[in-house]
Amino acid sequence: MTLTHYKQKVLDNCQFRPDPNDRHIREWTSGDIQVKRLLRDMVRDRLIKIEYIKRGHTVRRMIIPIITKIHE
Repeated sequence: MTLTHYKQKVLDNCQFRPDPNDRHIREWTSGDIQVKRLLRDMVRDRLIKIEYIKRGHTVRRMIIPIITKIHE
């Protein structure tokens, strides 16, 4: 699979679960993928927007898709 396929898979799964942790993203893609690097690239490409929401003593990372389909 290419990096574009991994990005599309993250976009598809974030519609159903907007607050995944790194383990979930690794399950969706591959164990070899660096999750934070992938998300940073997706933000730079303007595919997603990341918001951090504080709930009590924890901070959740919310991934909001901007684009639903990557054009190839």
